This record gives sequence, C-alpha cells and structure tokens, in this order.
Amino acid sequence: MGFSSNCKLGTATTIGVALSTIGAVFTVYWPSLFDNVLNNQLALSNNSKSYGLWEVTPIPMYIEFYFFNWTNPKDLHDPNKKPILVEVGPYVFREHRVKVVQDWFPLNDTVTYFQNRIWFFEQSMSKGYLNDTIFTVNIPAITATHALQDSKYSAAKGALNLIMEFLGIKIWVKKTVGEFLFDGYGDPLLDLAKLMPSAVVPVTIPFDKFGWFYKRNGSATYDGLFNMFTGRDDITKFGEMGEWNHVKSTTYYKSYCANVNGSAGEFFPPKQTKQPISLFVPDICRTLNLNFKEETEVDGIAGYRYWADDTMFDNATTRPDNWCFCPAGGCPPNGVMDISSCKWGAPAYISFPHFFHADPWYRSTVEGMEPNETKHQMFMDLEPNSGIPLEVSAALQINILLQPMKEFSILRNVPKIYFPAIWFRQTAHIDDSIGPEVKLLSIIPTIGFVIFYIILSTGVTSLFVIGICYVTMRCRNEEDRVILSFWS
Repeated sequence: MGFSSNCKLGTATTIGVALSTIGAVFTVYWPSLFDNVLNNQLALSNNSKSYGLWEVTPIPMYIEFYFFNWTNPKDLHDPNKKPILVEVGPYVFREHRVKVVQDWFPLNDTVTYFQNRIWFFEQSMSKGYLNDTIFTVNIPAITATHALQDSKYSAAKGALNLIMEFLGIKIWVKKTVGEFLFDGYGDPLLDLAKLMPSAVVPVTIPFDKFGWFYKRNGSATYDGLFNMFTGRDDITKFGEMGEWNHVKSTTYYKSYCANVNGSAGEFFPPKQTKQPISLFVPDICRTLNLNFKEETEVDGIAGYRYWADDTMFDNATTRPDNWCFCPAGGCPPNGVMDISSCKWGAPAYISFPHFFHADPWYRSTVEGMEPNETKHQMFMDLEPNSGIPLEVSAALQINILLQPMKEFSILRNVPKIYFPAIWFRQTAHIDDSIGPEVKLLSIIPTIGFVIFYIILSTGVTSLFVIGICYVTMRCRNEEDRVILSFWS
C-alpha cells in the first residue's frame, strides 16, 4: 500500500469518524437541544418570540351569536302549550384582542395584565341585522324576583309585585339584537335595585342597562385582572393562570371548584400528551377540563384534539367531583350548570347549545331544540410540540331559570323551564400569518433526527467501506509480495 493510498484512507477514515461522531451525538441529543431552543423562544418576556403572538392575537377570531325568538309568549300559562323557540342568527363579530400589561414579576415568573377585546360586526358573514327584533324572557324581571326568592321580608316581595303590576311588566320583552348584545336597554327594575338596601337585595348589579355584552366592547377591565406564568423558570407552567383578580380561589363556587387554574387561553405548555388539558373561562368564573379525543390535522399541521365530553356539566350523581359547582345547593339535572353566583345573582345556567349532551328533560320543556354534534360541540386543537392552538370552537348557551313563585303575579302557574335565551360560539383558526412557522416547528424535530441519522449512517457506512478497502488492499499487497518472492 503506497503512501498516497495511506493518506487517502487516513483522510477518509477521519471524515468517517467525524461524521459518525457528529451523527451519533446529535441523534441522541437533538431532541433535548431542540426542546431547549423552543422553550427559550416560547417562555414569555417582553422580547421573546412568543410576546408578539400573545400581546396582539394575530389569528382571525370571531364570535357568533344566536338568539331564540319566542313566538308564542302569551301561551306561557297554558299547560297544553310549550314555548316555541325559533333560532335566529348568526350575528357574527370579528374580535380584536390586545393584552395590556400591568407588571412583570420575575420572582415567581408571572405577568399581570388586562385584555382588551374589541368586536366589529361582520354583516357579510351574518344572517340578519342588529335591528332585528327578538322576543325572549324578561331577564331583569326574573332576576329581581329571584333575588327576593329567599328573602325573609315578605313586604319587599309584595312591594316588588305591586311595582311590576303598576309598570305593566310582563314575563317577556321585545328588543333588538343590538340592544340585547352591546347597546343594552334600560329597565326600571335595574334603577329600583340600586335604591334597595343590601339587607333586602344582597346582590349589587353594577349596570344601568341590561345587555349580554353591555359595556364589554373595548373594555380592558371587564374580564378581570389576569396573572399568568411566563414559563421562564418552569416551562410546564407556561400560559397557566396564577391568579384572577388578585386571588387564587374565588368565592363563586365551593371547595376546589373555586380554584383559579388551567391555561389563560392563548398558550399551553409544550410537549402536550394525550392527557386532559384545562383552561380558565372568566365568563363563567371557573376552569373547564377538556379530554383528549383524537389526532387531527389543521391546514397540514398535525395536532391533538381536546373536547368537552358529555360529562362536563353533569351533576354529582354521575360525576361526583362536580358537587361543588352547585352554588345554590341542589344541582340541576345533567348537562346544565348554575352560574348565578358569577352573574350577580341572576338565575343563569350554562349548557351546550340546544342542550347538546344534556338530559332530554330540558328539550322536552320547549319546542325548537335541535342539538347537532358538529355545530354545538366545544373543542380545541393543539400542535403538540409547541402547545400552540391551531383551531378553537367554543360553543355555550345561557339559560334562564323560569319557575313558579306565587308571590309574583307574572310567575304564578308558570312551568319550570331552563329557558334558552342565547348561545354563542367563539372560533379561531390558524392562518398564513403564523401557520407556516407553526408547521415548521411541528416537523423540525423529525427533520433534524432524519438529517443527523443520515449523517450517522453515512459516517458508519464510510468506515465500513474504508475497512473493506483497507482489508482488500492489504490482501492484494500480501499477494503481490508472495508473487514477487516466488519469481525472485
């Protein structure tokens, strides 16, 4: 074997060893290296990659409102007739969401902020106009009677009944969609409530009008003050709630049901598994748990789908751990949850739209309910490596408890009904503004592993070939020496 051949083999061997070493090291350590880089980019700070995505939500967000128009309100006292409800809508609004940072707390790696939500009506996406009129239950009147239901002051009940009779207040109201949503409408009972002493009316209602989203559009404070973990010290807490309105546990529910926990909504920790996820929902003052349903794909990005199953709003009979979500004491039948303590004492109950996943009894009390799994379910799709939401569809319905109360003429001999008033669906879908980056994040771990595995394979193969060449050349040299010695 000549000097030149030895040099070539030595060079090739060095390259093969280098490729094998690099490939082996990075094949083993690439996942950890990628995770460290990703975690540093995700952990929230005012100069992190994630901050821009968090401060102003870049993906399109919409909220759809659907009303139930009550077509036969005058038949309520007829025991042979049920309320006939006709769904109208959607009335679609585009949402612009901005975080208003109050302070950073490096000692416990949290940030405190408000979120300013601004809605813009999208006429082209809607089926109707904001001046459409709707008949529905008179929520201020029902709330007023409900507030005095357990009062020991019988004179107060009598006085309220006389006032309602004098004012001609009925069990139903007719208002426009705009009034029911953001504009609000005045009601003399709201003015009266402000004049009543707290001993008579224990709940203070901080509004001069009624509207489902009255005073919310453009308000940075309505949703409350959020305290969220940044993930700088512990990435497994990334996006998790620390406190809400300065407390770790609210007064709206009992025991552990009052705890403030789960995601704040925008971010979830990376490396998601198929275990349940949770998120805190300020609209109902509680945390919701979503179970893993299936693997899915959103715009070519692989994801995990988590959903609200048929036990989310079950009572303690079938789901014992839900016992503490009954602030009034007794739980309603499965599928509906009491949120009255979160809504200033109004007899409000949450469910899925059209009583999807609820006890059939609810649908039997009215006409017009048509639950649909595709339209009325709640789900969230996450990219598992980064925990970034890919698609969200959160649909909920608000129902008002209508029940007989002999002290009030408008409620005498009425049937007990959890009256569907409105349902809404919040949707968000990843788009081209961040979709390509998230897709790249989802495949980089595999790409890196493949590249380094190829490097390792190339190095090992090279060494194997070099070994064969070396053995072959040695054999040829031995053979040449034998021939030369034979002829010499």
